[in-house]
Amino acid sequence: MFARATVVTLVLLMGTPVIADEHSDVVLPDIPILSEQDSVDLLTGLVVANVVSQNCEGFEISDAEWELLNGSAAILAQRFQLDPPQYNEMFLHPAYGVLSRDDGCSDEGPLIQPLIERLIGWGAALEYP
Repeated sequence: MFARATVVTLVLLMGTPVIADEHSDVVLPDIPILSEQDSVDLLTGLVVANVVSQNCEGFEISDAEWELLNGSAAILAQRFQLDPPQYNEMFLHPAYGVLSRDDGCSDEGPLIQPLIERLIGWGAALEYP
């Protein structure tokens, strides 16, 4: 988990919407230009999906799916020109609030796979062809 958080931080610090690390096996999506609200909603969903998948039993994801979610979040964070403290304050910290809700995992967990499928629909792949 620490290594994953470090990779995301490094991606955000670099400000580069590229593959999350040089050993990645995923292809990131070509996320279309969305309205500001749709972009915020998507980034929120990506961050919540990451938090839930890492903390809620029954909603675990593969390393490739994790890279896809986090690489996609990095693309959107870069579009918003968020630095790591802004990203953490605006998206990551609130996402952890899901875990304090009794129904947080059961409400948010089922949304993870459809979100991954949406990213795949935009050209993402869980491994290089």
